Amino acid sequence: MVTTEDRDAVDDIERLLRRLTSFLLRHSAEGAFELRDTVRQVADMYGAKAEILAIVEGAVLTIQCQDGTSRSATVRVSPELARLDLVAEGKFLVRRIIAGELTAAAADRELSQLERRTAPYPVWLRAAGVVLFAVGFAPSVQATWTEIGYSVVLGAVMAVAFGFAERLAVLRILLPIVGPVLVGLTAFGVLHADRQPGGPMILMVPALFVLIPGDFLCAATAEIAVGQLTPGAVRLAQAAFTLVEIAAGVLIAAELSGVGTGGLFETTVPPVLPVGLIVAFWVPFVFGLALTFSARMRDVPWVLALTYLAWGVQFGVTRWIGPTAGTFIAATLLAAAAGYLEIEASRPPRIVLILGGFFALTVGALALRGLTTIDGGFTIQGFNDIRDAITQTAALTLGLIVGATPAQAVFTSRAKRMAEAGRMSAPLR
Repeated sequence: MVTTEDRDAVDDIERLLRRLTSFLLRHSAEGAFELRDTVRQVADMYGAKAEILAIVEGAVLTIQCQDGTSRSATVRVSPELARLDLVAEGKFLVRRIIAGELTAAAADRELSQLERRTAPYPVWLRAAGVVLFAVGFAPSVQATWTEIGYSVVLGAVMAVAFGFAERLAVLRILLPIVGPVLVGLTAFGVLHADRQPGGPMILMVPALFVLIPGDFLCAATAEIAVGQLTPGAVRLAQAAFTLVEIAAGVLIAAELSGVGTGGLFETTVPPVLPVGLIVAFWVPFVFGLALTFSARMRDVPWVLALTYLAWGVQFGVTRWIGPTAGTFIAATLLAAAAGYLEIEASRPPRIVLILGGFFALTVGALALRGLTTIDGGFTIQGFNDIRDAITQTAALTLGLIVGATPAQAVFTSRAKRMAEAGRMSAPLR
């Protein structure tokens, strides 16, 4: 006979798993398989079984409980990666659940409180992070003082748009096209970027980089690689559409300013900045990333270390062998290092650890340059950029999968041991 107490326990478990599924969908871009595994582990902890059919913006959750009942819930959210502090705190909460420290009801209350937590930085400080993010990335796009100067001004324009988007939901949706229009109008109409060596797109990329969905591109290819075809295809289409929006914004700005799409050329400019200065600029880049995406400051040293690892390996191997091999090896080492660091309970989750290095390796900017260059009439060069972006995206994704596999096996084994120990002492409610 099922008692009222048993029904209450099942209700607590269902409520927690539904909230956890929504939380993970919203605050992570690691792929549907990561979501599935985490929810399964938490369900097992409370003696239930959970299965998830997930797409990018929603999931169907089925729970089989100890009382023999089966329950289903549909969860719909808008995915984002704007609160890395919540991603980290969510990991620590899941660790406590698996260790048997919390009942289902207590875990649900803590997760609810976590969802209501205000952002750690005010809007103006996050906007300043956008500028640091652009300026720190600039020397790696083109190692010239001109690139840095343009990134300061155009990064400030993007920061203003970013700040208003934080307050206006409509602008937040339109930011991938409104932001590039504003940046492009400033670059063409005020700074005359079309007259600069290298081409205007090279000068605009650092300011637009905060909008480029490189994480979604790689998550999509990873999902497809492991057989999660539906979420992978949806995420890939979403990322591709965002790139098209950004490119369209630049094209609109070029036409409105009178420059025209013919001004979207691209040439190689010899570097004039010393390598040491390029290395130093990754520091403001990582701090800018932390402010923009609300990462905890205590996590910055780890993010910075792995950013240097990824960029340094790619820089060295690319000069020795080539860009595809350089991206693959750097991604492999980045994922392996992040995976092994994540095993320690006090360290942030993998998505936080790898994000700086991932941006350093990402090829979304290359695809964006290809789209705009094609429309500028430089078809062969544009298609070459898109080809290189596809090749390097595959290399980056494969490297992340290969590097993560050994550490993930260790992490999963440890989680199982923690869950077994926790189930021996934890109540169901």
